[in-house]
Amino acid sequence: MSGKRKHPVLNITDHLMYSYRWTIIGYWIVFLMIYIGIGILLNSNIIVDEDMDKVGVWEGASVSPKIFLLVIGILLTPMSLASFVSNGITRRHFVLGVSVSIAAFSAIFAVMMTAGYPIEQLIYDQNNWPLELRNPHLFTSTSQLGWIFFEYFCLFFTYFGSGWLIGTGFYRFNWRIGVLITLVALLPSIAMEVLLSSDWMGSLMQSVLEVQRTPLAALVLLALLILGLIVLVNFMMLRRVAIKRKTF
Repeated sequence: MSGKRKHPVLNITDHLMYSYRWTIIGYWIVFLMIYIGIGILLNSNIIVDEDMDKVGVWEGASVSPKIFLLVIGILLTPMSLASFVSNGITRRHFVLGVSVSIAAFSAIFAVMMTAGYPIEQLIYDQNNWPLELRNPHLFTSTSQLGWIFFEYFCLFFTYFGSGWLIGTGFYRFNWRIGVLITLVALLPSIAMEVLLSSDWMGSLMQSVLEVQRTPLAALVLLALLILGLIVLVNFMMLRRVAIKRKTF
């Protein structure tokens, strides 16, 4: 007796995570090696930075993962939609499967970023360096792991989702409209940066513009709304899209 078949959404999720697994693993190996190398150079006094005993290095590490996920997101619809639909997967299931995959990858990236803070704190403590955060965040110390994870999960999801919107826009429309959609597709990432008021955006808003952060309860709801809108807009663009034949 054969086992129970997986739901199409889970099949899509499994396939995408399997397809991109070595890309993700390779990225993190190179990324961590670079940061370890920077730490070794600093510790050997080859690079001299008088402020290294006051501020952390890991706080600025999220820029590269966000751009990396944005690029991967652009590939999702053009590279995968036709194959799934030709094998009987509906567009609705495709959108849901991609959404679960984005959430899973964003969670993995957020866990990696979250783990970096206590590790860096341990290194600084062993060297008797006072560790200070350079910019505002949802968290105020490296021990608030839940808020660290939530902040980075939302940021990674929106950058990944913005890339997905860009790829869908170019797949659904001609290149002229695709360019316009690219500009609009970046709005969720910008909106999330503004909403969370974290990192450089938080420093700009609170120090220069004197804008106070939204209360946490409302912030969480608005952040989830942005994530939901990314999925909804992709579904609206894809629900009746014609499937294009691959030319390579």
